[in-house]
Amino acid sequence: MARIPIDSQLEAVVEFSDVTMRMPRRRRRKGSGRRQRLRRIAGDSRREEIELFTNVSFRVGPGESVAIFGSTGPGRQTLLRLIAGTLRPDEGHVRRREAIVPMIEVARSFERTYSIRQNIYLVGGLLGMTPAQVEHHLPTIVEKSGVSASVDRYLGAAPALVRQKLAWSIAMSVDARAYAIDRTIVVGDKPFREECWAHVEGLRSAGATFLIATDAPKQVRQFCERGLVFSEGRLVVDAAIEEAIEAVRELRKAAKETGEGTA
Repeated sequence: MARIPIDSQLEAVVEFSDVTMRMPRRRRRKGSGRRQRLRRIAGDSRREEIELFTNVSFRVGPGESVAIFGSTGPGRQTLLRLIAGTLRPDEGHVRRREAIVPMIEVARSFERTYSIRQNIYLVGGLLGMTPAQVEHHLPTIVEKSGVSASVDRYLGAAPALVRQKLAWSIAMSVDARAYAIDRTIVVGDKPFREECWAHVEGLRSAGATFLIATDAPKQVRQFCERGLVFSEGRLVVDAAIEEAIEAVRELRKAAKETGEGTA
């Protein structure tokens, strides 16, 4: 799972130092001239780079639960992947003390033509588990996700709810003390969400670290004690959760008045 080396001597769980990350983007050529029209018809475009993040620095200590606001779409997922160590920044440094599980669209990694059992091994491996570890956790994963009766059937067109439960159960079986989560801490129907909350609260009480990228402050208000607020690729607020949520409100209000986005 992790490609960036782990520094066991680091005091923080993850530390960003002047991190800049760029993404290529193609734009259709503009202009009313004949040459430009022909280029557009031919599908010609010009390539440029946009900066998703610019000179970002922060650190998260052991046992912290931190909400990340303002970075949406590819920016949000890129930030989480930088945190988890599956991407390297274009500039600056990201250091991590321990493995961080990236819970980022895990369900999209499933292969429909494989059985549920095979998918558990596949996704577990992608998240850093060895086959022996997957085998050890397999009964719990199967039971939690409610697929005991169909574990050797092809995943096929399994409902989204089943895939969500399965992905969450696999990710939470990884032997890790830190998690980078996209959008939501819990998934599934109400009974399963209650199980999820009980599990993550138990992990947090035991000292696990959580970084949760979200655009729904209410979902993390009670869970996170700190918030990082991004605007136009820069970290503009690093404060207690209520102060961070208020900053999000002000940014959204300003964006609405000007008709621009905040990230």
